[in-house]
Amino acid sequence: MNARLQRPQALPGQTLALDTNCGKLYVTVNCDPSSCLPVEIFCRFGKAGGCGSAVMDGMTRMISCGLSAGMAPEEVVSHLRGISCHRGPGTCMDAVAQAVEAVMAQEGDEC
Repeated sequence: MNARLQRPQALPGQTLALDTNCGKLYVTVNCDPSSCLPVEIFCRFGKAGGCGSAVMDGMTRMISCGLSAGMAPEEVVSHLRGISCHRGPGTCMDAVAQAVEAVMAQEGDEC
């Protein structure tokens, strides 16, 4: 069993504004400063409240637990990428995958 990383007081990160079927979604991806790998994800809709916000909050908490325990960020992308709903592609799950991909694409840059 992997031990969770001890969270420092502050982490570097990026917030991406992404369009989804449910409206604007703001995805914050925070990284470990020593490895520049994502270890924490937060999501907020442009509008507050609702069941969708609760589902995203729970999902990102579980993703953050996995990442801080050593799960590869590529696993997040592969499991969430392409999930669609009755409104078609462009779901919040896919947006989280896009945000993690975007941060990972900057691997050579400073985190």
